[in-house]
Amino acid sequence: MTPDPDSFHALARSSPWRWTTLHLEHRSQFAGSCEAWVRRPGELLVRDADGRTHRESGLPYTSSMVAISSDGSVDHSPPESVLPHLATPPLRPDGLVASRPSRWDVDYDDPMYATYSWVAMLDPVELSSHVAVSDLRTDRVAGRPVWRADLRALPGYDPRCGGNCCELLYSEAGRVCDVDDPADAHVAPGTDHPDHYDVALDLQTGVVVRCLPVGGDPDSPWLENDILEVDTDLDALFQR
Repeated sequence: MTPDPDSFHALARSSPWRWTTLHLEHRSQFAGSCEAWVRRPGELLVRDADGRTHRESGLPYTSSMVAISSDGSVDHSPPESVLPHLATPPLRPDGLVASRPSRWDVDYDDPMYATYSWVAMLDPVELSSHVAVSDLRTDRVAGRPVWRADLRALPGYDPRCGGNCCELLYSEAGRVCDVDDPADAHVAPGTDHPDHYDVALDLQTGVVVRCLPVGGDPDSPWLENDILEVDTDLDALFQR
């Protein structure tokens, strides 16, 4: 398949339906070096560089909804959401997801390690819109086929956690995305953001395997994943 910007965006929104278990080696500014196993829905085991094991289960947070009726009463009942494998999104002819059901209807997130960047790299839906794609090409990372491109966040970029906190594309658009007044954002205007990011998505899973800043502050956030196994049986690992 020859990728174009639309198909790259579609791959970025498709991860919840492209894999169930994942074994990877991770390196990043926010989490250091570690080895991780993920089993959807809601199970994570991480072995850090010192050999310590961390287990997480469940979603990092859940959605809530407040409904106000015509008589002024308030209903705090949670929405009746489902997990992604129980939802059927519309697909493009190439099998990638055309559009995703609302977050009110589906609980998408995987367990979190260190920061929300971990959640975002496993399901990079934030790269599926308001992101400019250039120099798109096929490549291989850790022996696996990927789609790789230079990405720039545009106004309207909607990361999992913005404000120059945990977004994949550390940028001015990310800095101001969660506030009404840009002066209220976490990082002051004039921050030396990268010119763009060199990003690779694993073709089978849609997971971010490279997210590397180009230009700007040399200490800008970055991450790398080497995927070792996909959809293998992890029952023994998670039953220990």
